[in-house]
Amino acid sequence: MPITEFASLSLIPPNTLSDPHVVDLFSKVSSWQSSSSGYPLTYFTNPAEPAKIHLLTGWDDVRAHEKWIASSRNQELLQIAEGLLNIIGMVHLDLDFNEFPAEVESLVCVRVTGATKGISEEATSKSVASMQCGWTGHGKDVQEISTGVYYFAESDVHLDDSGKEDMPVKTSLKRVNFASYD
Repeated sequence: MPITEFASLSLIPPNTLSDPHVVDLFSKVSSWQSSSSGYPLTYFTNPAEPAKIHLLTGWDDVRAHEKWIASSRNQELLQIAEGLLNIIGMVHLDLDFNEFPAEVESLVCVRVTGATKGISEEATSKSVASMQCGWTGHGKDVQEISTGVYYFAESDVHLDDSGKEDMPVKTSLKRVNFASYD
């Protein structure tokens, strides 16, 4: 089963999503990484925090991604990215990337760590699914137990923090197509 890479990046000011050099970098990352992995690479941002970019893509397994990370092409991209962005974090989820809707424009991501107030994974999954959404999926980091479970839902729903203490890390995500920036 293919895995899902979920990475979070942060642009270093004064860089913005519409800067030509940022668009060029993300276009190269998408093209080069997709040609290595065989999976499309999609970008999302939280409209409330436009300097944070979230990357979603698939890999056959962790070893395939590690091979890409060590490759000369990826190292070239990391050199280009120096001074433009920081890598906040990255996980490999046991969620089949092929399950993600290909053209999804909006996602909600909920990260739950540990046993939060005794709420089970099943209860959290039902809570995410009840947010007036379409597709839902979830996965655990295949390398680390402590990073929690990541729940994704196709949704345009604005996240309301009231009464949802059992879901501590929630992010609304909107798709970014760097090729469409002028």
